[in-house]
Amino acid sequence: MTLSDRFTALAVAAALSLPAPLAAQQQVPSAWDDEVSGDNNEIVVTGNNQQIEVTRVQRQVRDIVVRQGNMFEVPLARFEDRLCPGVVGLSAEFAFSFNARLRANAEELGIRLLDDDCEPNFVVVFTEDGEAMFRTMMENEPQRFQYLNSGEQADIVAPGPVHVWTNVQPRTLTGMPIAQVRNLGAPPQMSAWQAHTRIYTTTRRDIVTVMLSFDRDAVQGMSLRQLADYATIRGLAQTRPPEDPVMDSILTLFDVESPPLGLTEFDRAYLRSLYDGIPNLPGFRRVGGTTRQLRLMAEESGRESAASE
Repeated sequence: MTLSDRFTALAVAAALSLPAPLAAQQQVPSAWDDEVSGDNNEIVVTGNNQQIEVTRVQRQVRDIVVRQGNMFEVPLARFEDRLCPGVVGLSAEFAFSFNARLRANAEELGIRLLDDDCEPNFVVVFTEDGEAMFRTMMENEPQRFQYLNSGEQADIVAPGPVHVWTNVQPRTLTGMPIAQVRNLGAPPQMSAWQAHTRIYTTTRRDIVTVMLSFDRDAVQGMSLRQLADYATIRGLAQTRPPEDPVMDSILTLFDVESPPLGLTEFDRAYLRSLYDGIPNLPGFRRVGGTTRQLRLMAEESGRESAASE
């Protein structure tokens, strides 16, 4: 049984423990809201026409990134395998729309996609109690979480409306898996040809599976677009809600009275930076890349506006 098959089996087991799918009358609309848009200058984020300094962009990126070691040396994790999203706990119509939004977001980033009948490696679960669901998984099948340290496991089951389990595989720059062990006396070793460089690292960190849960009670009144976009930035990147947000972000969906209607320009810029170029760039380059992507997005918007006139 492959990793994808085992992950799918685990997702199915989680699904069997759920009540009936969320139905239309439970205030989760199937239509996407209008885009949040506006003008954008070199360091202006649209939506509220507020000028954002580069330092504030960098501050927000550092606030949302789930760090693994030294950010200046370790690449940030991203999907390199073909993506297959799946949804559990929604009615068929809503699940199709939700999945379509996830796929559209991934395709915009250049992520390769599998066909619709694939074995999912990115599962979104709508459940009554995500914390209890993951605690049960950890108790019943602890081997699936063996390469997560105690802090990472605690983060998965921390109180809140959303829980995310990300399985990251270290690989060489050419994509060969690197063995993971918990024995400090016999750490994994790797042999590979490598030119001396400070531009990129000899290894990369690939997201291979993700399971994300939404608590049903917490999502009442939210649109499918908001939830799918939130799942996008939590699942396609290792992120967390900002403790002190200085820019609009869908990551504040459960924390502010008037959250964005979908991915904001900051969110898109960060994801574009993460998926731009080779996967083994040090994490700090993604910080500066976010500002660069905001500028590129402003130029693209300007050209589109000029063409429409």
